Parts: sequence; structure tokens; C-alpha cells
Amino acid sequence: MSHPLVERLRNADPEERRAACLAARTDPAAALLADALGKALGDSVKAVARAASDALVEIGRRDRHVDGVLREALRSDCPRRRFTAAYTSVRLHPATPSLLPALIEALGSADGDVRWAAAKILVDLGRLYGEVLGVLIGLVRSGEDAVVRRMAAFCLRELAPDRPESARVLVAATRDPDLHVRRAALSALAGLLDPPPEVGERLLEVLATDEDPAAKRIAAVALGELGAERGSALPHGVFDRLRALAAEAAEPDLRGAAQRALARLEGRKPRAAEEEK
Repeated sequence: MSHPLVERLRNADPEERRAACLAARTDPAAALLADALGKALGDSVKAVARAASDALVEIGRRDRHVDGVLREALRSDCPRRRFTAAYTSVRLHPATPSLLPALIEALGSADGDVRWAAAKILVDLGRLYGEVLGVLIGLVRSGEDAVVRRMAAFCLRELAPDRPESARVLVAATRDPDLHVRRAALSALAGLLDPPPEVGERLLEVLATDEDPAAKRIAAVALGELGAERGSALPHGVFDRLRALAAEAAEPDLRGAAQRALARLEGRKPRAAEEEK
């Protein structure tokens, strides 16, 4: 005889499916529901998929059968189901590289919540497994999907802000053919620790020549952060360029960004290369 909650998990009404997931968490025969909940991880309604994940976490704390259900879901043809299985797995156990395919795929999801959740898991995974850094660098450099390249840039900023290879690939990504990848790379540069000189040089180049006002704004903010917060040496010409933009930029937002960057830099004594007054 089928468990009555299994039928409710197949109901056409998403609220009924979600309620069934909630009920499964405390059902005395919950282990019998694990397979059906594993399929519900791919539900087209996010609230149902999340409720199925919550239920499997609760059941998985007392029944190892859930681990097999999650492994099966990771091999599913459904991208949502694969990611939600990975997400559920890390709520039960430390992340492992076996989750990489589902997480990388999720970086390109149309759902922003999925993208950022996958990015966070990847960063956490990278702190446990060194090979993840190389994977992210490869994605920023040559990922086929621009959204994946953009999200991988944000991951690098969080995972390895002190690594020169991160700086190099992010500088290269500021020339990506996709506008949003370029902006993400510029934003990520602001979070680097002790970056090499080419970072400041590239930011100044963007500030002086880029046709995208948003890119210029991000570059101005990044220069202010790197110069004031990180104590990094800035290339010759930064102050003159920021002053010119603060006074004359046609876009109010760009003027404001330049003014804020200058204000950030006022609090410390400039180094020799920066003294242009």
C-alpha cells in the first residue's frame, strides 16, 4: 500500500505538495517517503522544492537512506533537481568535489537565488579542496556561459583575494566581450588583497577610456578601496583623473563615485607615485 503522503506529493496543487513535504518531516514512516521527496527536489515551484529539501535534511539526520536518494538526484536530467540535491547534501554533510558539476551548472541558472547559493557553496568547497580554485579560474577565463563567467568572478573575489592568479584572470576578464562580466570583474578587483601593479593600471585605464559609465564608476570605487583600505600603491595619474571626473563628468553618478574615491584616499599619506598635487 502506498503511503498517503506520496499521493499528496503528486497533487496538482503546489500548496498541497508543499504541505505534504512539511508533514513528511515528522511522519513516523518518513524513511518510506525519501524517494518521493527526492523527486520533489525538482518541483517546478521553488517553495515545494525547498520544502522537500527541508524534509530530506530532517529525515537524513536519522536515516542514511537519504544519502542514496541524493546521489540519485544528482544524476537526474532535471537541473533544478540536481542543484537542490547538492544544496540538500551540504546541509547534511561537508561539501565534496562530487558536487562540482551541479554547482557549476547552477551558476548559470536564471534564478538569482540559485546562482548565489551555488556560489556560496563553491566558495566553501574551495576552502576545503584546493582544486576548486583552478576550476573557478578556468570558468572566469573561458566559461561558455557569460552568466557563469560573471558568477565565477564573484567566487574568486571571496575565495582567493590574495592570490596573484586570481588578480591576473580578473584583470583579463575586464576585457570580456560581455558587459556584465566586465563589470563583475572590475567589482571583484576592489576586494583583492595586495594586488599586483597591473590591477591599478587596468583600473586607471578603464577610468580613462572605457565607454561604459557604470564600468568607470566601479573602477573609481575600486581605486578608492585599493588605495585607502588595502594600502595598495596606485599608478601615476589616478588622482588627476579622479579629480577631473569629480569636477567635470557628465554623469552625476560617475561624479559622485569619483568624489567618494577621492574622499577615501584623503585619509592616508600618498606614496611617492601618487603625489601629483
